[in-house]
Amino acid sequence: MRAALANLSPRRDAAWQALKFHGLHLRRFANRYGAALAALGLSAVLGWAIASGVSDYTQHGWELHVRQPTLGVDIHFHHWYYGIPLGLLALALVERAATFSIFLFGLGLSLSTHSFVNEGGIPSIFEGGETWRVPVEVYLPLVTLYALLYTFFIIRREEWLARSREREELAMSYICLSRDAGEVLARVNRWARAHFSKPHLHHDRWTKIEYGQWREIDEETHGEWQFHYTLSPFDEAHHLLVISLQHIPLIGRKGVLDEWLVDIHRQLQPLAQLALNEDGGAPILQVETEGNHAAPV
Repeated sequence: MRAALANLSPRRDAAWQALKFHGLHLRRFANRYGAALAALGLSAVLGWAIASGVSDYTQHGWELHVRQPTLGVDIHFHHWYYGIPLGLLALALVERAATFSIFLFGLGLSLSTHSFVNEGGIPSIFEGGETWRVPVEVYLPLVTLYALLYTFFIIRREEWLARSREREELAMSYICLSRDAGEVLARVNRWARAHFSKPHLHHDRWTKIEYGQWREIDEETHGEWQFHYTLSPFDEAHHLLVISLQHIPLIGRKGVLDEWLVDIHRQLQPLAQLALNEDGGAPILQVETEGNHAAPV
């Protein structure tokens, strides 16, 4: 019984860690994309409700008519066409109010789709003109995709700014003898195991590059620690190690990242040396030195 409980505890801890990671990513997704997706959903519901409330298709309700008998002009704008000015207004507001722009764009598409469904196609702008009978199976998926693409465009437009505001990162590069690469990799993973709980390691058998990613929840800031490294052949006798520490915070943690880099540096001595000296120059490595380790001259 005790053995069964002992085996259950690590599984429970792993499940709790996975739940926290998914919860963090869901929260981050909601913070970044929630308002835009909510605006799109609200515009669709509101546009359909408004069109249903004021439109009477048997009496030609909610249409804008322009008649000029002298010139022979008799055109009418069904509310399918209302999506055009709303779409143009949405584009004009992208710079100042991105979320409201998404709302207006979705509202225009919702009004157009309501007209399309109830009139069996895209109505002609001319009085007595023939309605364009586009299959519903074609029209509705295209409109949905169009709305999502516009929303995705607005979100991605600001994505790099949001990521640069929230992400803190420090990185270092080391050069070591190829014969010491295995021990260097072991030391890096040993250090990471003491600070992180979620590893993802990969060995590329074609390029001989070792990739590593470690992650951990930062409980205090509801953020996430990330540790990345690549260990790759540099020349015939040496390997290049590039390590990167990242924090995706609500509160900055760059000081902790700096301390961790110093700790990793100590762990790697004397097997690996910095790829760049303090003055920015690359060190010259001796293949054979005292103690059989590479060291800058």
